Amino acid sequence: MKKYILILTTSLICLSAFGQQNVEMPNKTDLDAARRVRIAQLKDNNRPTWHLTIAEGRGMPFDPNGAIFQNGIYHLWYLYQVDNKHHWQHLTSIDLFHWRWQPNDLQPNPGDPEKGIFSGNAFKAKDGNVVMAYHGLGTDGNCIAYSSDALLNTWEKPTANPIAHPGWDPHMWLENDTYYQISGGKPVSSGEPNPPILYMGSDYDAPMKKIGNFMTRDMPDVDAFEDISCPDFFKLDDKWVLVAISHQRGARYYIGEWDGKQFTPETHHRMNWRGGSVFAPETLLDDKGRRIMWAWVLDRKSGVSSGTMTMPRVLTLSKDKTSLNITPPKEVEVLRYSPERLNSFTVGAGQSVDLKTINGKTLELDITINPEQAKRFGIKLFRSQDGREETQLVVNRQENLLQIDVSKSSLDGPEYHEYIMLRENPGENMLTQNAPFEVKKGEKIRLRIFLDNSLLEVFANEKQCITQVVYPTLKDAVNIQVFSDDAQIIVEETKSWKLFPSMQW
Repeated sequence: MKKYILILTTSLICLSAFGQQNVEMPNKTDLDAARRVRIAQLKDNNRPTWHLTIAEGRGMPFDPNGAIFQNGIYHLWYLYQVDNKHHWQHLTSIDLFHWRWQPNDLQPNPGDPEKGIFSGNAFKAKDGNVVMAYHGLGTDGNCIAYSSDALLNTWEKPTANPIAHPGWDPHMWLENDTYYQISGGKPVSSGEPNPPILYMGSDYDAPMKKIGNFMTRDMPDVDAFEDISCPDFFKLDDKWVLVAISHQRGARYYIGEWDGKQFTPETHHRMNWRGGSVFAPETLLDDKGRRIMWAWVLDRKSGVSSGTMTMPRVLTLSKDKTSLNITPPKEVEVLRYSPERLNSFTVGAGQSVDLKTINGKTLELDITINPEQAKRFGIKLFRSQDGREETQLVVNRQENLLQIDVSKSSLDGPEYHEYIMLRENPGENMLTQNAPFEVKKGEKIRLRIFLDNSLLEVFANEKQCITQVVYPTLKDAVNIQVFSDDAQIIVEETKSWKLFPSMQW
């Protein structure tokens, strides 16, 4: 079978020169411009500092793709556009937080059937090669590339591309001696009902056989207009999990049974809610047996750079096997400095208590609350001294919700659309994002809260995670208060750390 080596991109996609051979070296004008961009990035008060963030705003749409752990290295690709074509850019890390841009990307080359590289995944084949499955724009099908290179810098493509047709966002994997591929349901913009398709084959570089619908059914809480795109399918314990998006509602997941021919979902849960920002999830399995997920956080405003990933999240199956536990990875501890710890204190009904020694815009806050009889309480973050700006994190036991209220987050706030990908029909401005969160009688609440300039991520009792982008404008919007509306609460333990930047600029 004829093979041809993927030509490395000559596009400069990061601020620093990648050191590729046969690449024209930057001149003084280029270097001066790069230095100005770096300074502007350092002065951009909205730009995250320890989340993975694109260098100069060239990440649209910025879906994470191709995540795989190989030879001690975390590999991640992301979708970006150059010259009106979609590419995948390659990143590597050994600790999940410090990333290096690699000199190669996955791109359409002369003679390829595809005109762009769209969403997909990576997995290891029977012969040891790493295989990328992706939607080939312009083919109406799904293609693959494969690599035997230890650092995954050199890729080849088979002449059989596209190997699955018709196709949309694929997820491909090896099970026993069979290769399977899910072709995601068409996006809402297609206007055509098209459930995800299952393909099977004995080789990864040959045409695959269409088997039929991947799912036996959908769940009652999924609307008819919701597609299944950016699928990621994996086993946790004795259950199977399908993580995906619908273009209008963002990230979500199913848990159910897989019989080798069809997936039967038993439960369905959101990872994004009306007004939220979490999109295009991607996972990998590492050498510690952890299932780790990233997702694209959609910006509401663009500064010097635009395009940010969530912090990596560790997914495990809940004890009753009906939902996922979601926790931050231990590696975040490498960023910690300036620890603070507070003794237990109470907050009375209608009161707010300042955390006087804990403040900032880039920190981790770990707080345990005994709610006693309180129905509505929480934490005010990014708060200015006069209260003109603040973002409220609310535990609402009356309605079993974990809420982020952005109604006072910014004096120059963006709109939070109900449907995150339908800009032409945005609906009302959603000022409160509501995630389901039930607190049982006698249960304490542990909130692990992560701030990064414009990004807020909250992990609650390891069973819920909610994310939002906020844009405080006041210099003193760094204060934190604990409040309770209706009854006394006991704040039993409070710990915090500043988080050191992991991005260079």
